[in-house]
Amino acid sequence: MLNTLRSWHDEKDGTVLAATVMPDHVHVLYALGRKLTAGQCVGRWKSTLRRAINFTEEWQRDFWEHRLRPDEAAEDYALYIFMNPYRAGLIPATAVWQRWWRPAAEPFGFERHLDSSGTPQPEWLSWPEERFAHLKTWE
Repeated sequence: MLNTLRSWHDEKDGTVLAATVMPDHVHVLYALGRKLTAGQCVGRWKSTLRRAINFTEEWQRDFWEHRLRPDEAAEDYALYIFMNPYRAGLIPATAVWQRWWRPAAEPFGFERHLDSSGTPQPEWLSWPEERFAHLKTWE
């Protein structure tokens, strides 16, 4: 999946800001290009990945999308995406999630607070759910 997103990003028909691949889904924060709608992007990613891995099963039909509003920060969503595998208990705070990708050279602000190996601060794992409650991730 990350290779599919990298290829799409490199073609410059949109920009991936951050992504993490979970065992059964993916979180992608991206900016649309001029040609494709969000639905077309997701459809393209699915068809590209289907061919790449010879996937013969059915994809989930729908996907959830949210357009950032002027008062919302991409930084908050990137942090949510980064922390997702940690908050799900898939890995401890001392491990690096290898399926996280942020292509931009300039890091998000929270990345400046990661430890030298790129892992979150241990106290981040004890953040309450309310830390991300303002994000529109479940509508």
